[in-house]
Amino acid sequence: MSAHPHSIHLPPPERLVPSSTPLTALFAGLSVVGIILSIVGAAVNHVQFAYSWFFAFYFFFTIAIGSFFWVTLHYACDSDWTVLARRTWENILALIPVLFLIFLPFCWPGFLGEVLWKWLSPAHAADPELIKRNMWLNSEFFYMRVLLYFLYFGIAGFYYRRHSVEQDKDGSPVHSRLMHDHSYLALVLFGLLETFLGFDWFMGLDWRWASSLFGVYNFGVCAQASLAAGIVLIAILRSGGYLQAMNSEHFYLMGKLLFGFTIFWSYVAFGQYLLIWYANIPEETIFYNDHNRGHWYYLTYFLIVGKFMFPVIYLLAQDVKKSLSALTFISAWLLFMHGVEMYWFIMPYAHPTIGPSWQDFVAFVTVGSILGYSYIRIAATAPLFPTRDPRMLECLTITN
Repeated sequence: MSAHPHSIHLPPPERLVPSSTPLTALFAGLSVVGIILSIVGAAVNHVQFAYSWFFAFYFFFTIAIGSFFWVTLHYACDSDWTVLARRTWENILALIPVLFLIFLPFCWPGFLGEVLWKWLSPAHAADPELIKRNMWLNSEFFYMRVLLYFLYFGIAGFYYRRHSVEQDKDGSPVHSRLMHDHSYLALVLFGLLETFLGFDWFMGLDWRWASSLFGVYNFGVCAQASLAAGIVLIAILRSGGYLQAMNSEHFYLMGKLLFGFTIFWSYVAFGQYLLIWYANIPEETIFYNDHNRGHWYYLTYFLIVGKFMFPVIYLLAQDVKKSLSALTFISAWLLFMHGVEMYWFIMPYAHPTIGPSWQDFVAFVTVGSILGYSYIRIAATAPLFPTRDPRMLECLTITN
């Protein structure tokens, strides 16, 4: 609920100046050095490079499409308290074209794509199981779907951000109404596409594996990681003097959502394991057999403690959810655990035992630096929050 005190003043527009941000030069330098080292890594060991680059790509890609969920959910629910935070997710969503460029190395025929998605290799063309699934698992249709995923999230993300920025200029509520009307279909398409791209890219690392809950699991990963990333970015911006209009009421609501989606991720992840364990079907159990062999077993337990038990206990207290510093800590921790989960999921396909490669670090820093530099440039093109949103007064006076 919200109150309407007569003395409330709308905050003036705030703009980020890239030249005044030391991270701009740092990200630019790291991007250049990282690209050079990545090329060297691809030449030395292209198999390791493929998995390392995909690990970095999918870590950030899940955050980007998860941001699409939070933006469209805002409009579908006519939410008021999220107005000050919404532009942060809109700016993340605007990184989809950059992520497409990062994905392009996997589209090189006969090279990296066949390393990750082995069914693309001609060596498996005669596999009887692959022949049965040929209508879906064929290279032409696969790359058409890749294009569809990026086109939808890129165009839809541009649409929502453009209308949001246009509203900053003319203040017309028509923009909010249009985005509200379109958000229901956008959420349905989001659910379908994040499921299929999860099947194609993430689950497709072992095309023989089957799981009826994987689409929901992939959604839980995206929603939780993007919410945590948004909180961390808001904290960074506030440390630079921006978004000071946000207060403990906004943090408390974000903290409750983070608590809820941490439980949701845990429920789906355990539910997937439970159904597969109970059914005991070979094409389903193959995943957990591969991911619990050797020292990967310890990462499984680390995920249970680090991504479920610790965050849930930590976020139980109301004071924690109202404190930005406490909320930023657990959000940063969940992003770290998101990286652990991506590593645990992807790397057993690269090597049967845990053995971090220097290419893992280089790829992550390179992709992160490219996206960090791009984010600063994108954020600087518009105010850091929707200055003339019709719900701004309700957002400023929100109470729990």
